[in-house]
Amino acid sequence: MKFDLIKSAAGRGILPALALVLASCGGGSEPPRVLSEEEQAIKDQIEARRANFHDLGAAFKAVGDELRAGRPTSPTSIFSIQAIRSYAPQMASWFPEGSGPEAGFETDSLSAVWEDEDAFAQSLQDFQASVADFSAAAVANDGDAIRAQFRVVGESCESCHERFRAEE
Repeated sequence: MKFDLIKSAAGRGILPALALVLASCGGGSEPPRVLSEEEQAIKDQIEARRANFHDLGAAFKAVGDELRAGRPTSPTSIFSIQAIRSYAPQMASWFPEGSGPEAGFETDSLSAVWEDEDAFAQSLQDFQASVADFSAAAVANDGDAIRAQFRVVGESCESCHERFRAEE
């Protein structure tokens, strides 16, 4: 007895499902656009900025979780505060000219970052100052100061987001 894969697959309804899967692979669509070196560099910068902010947000969330659990000076909290401190001085370099919405890549950054550079630089300085105080509270192992500075850093983030970040 000879096994016929096509008849067997058709009989079990596999062929229609396979045809649907293959059709959804985009066989008739245009190939992806090849980026120039400059475009790829801008895209990479935007993706790195997004990843850095994701990490920064995760560290801030970890501190918040520890504060809600009543552990302001836990190793997780202290480690996360130091991670935030390490990111703060780098942030200005995350916004090179040409990496805004005009680049044509998905970004949460508004054009105001580059159009109002002085205000953006001031926001970054305010954030860095609040993070320095946050870090000092962590170094001092001062739970009350960590709680207070957590709010100050959060307000600094929110202030910058209101002006320079697109709504989600």
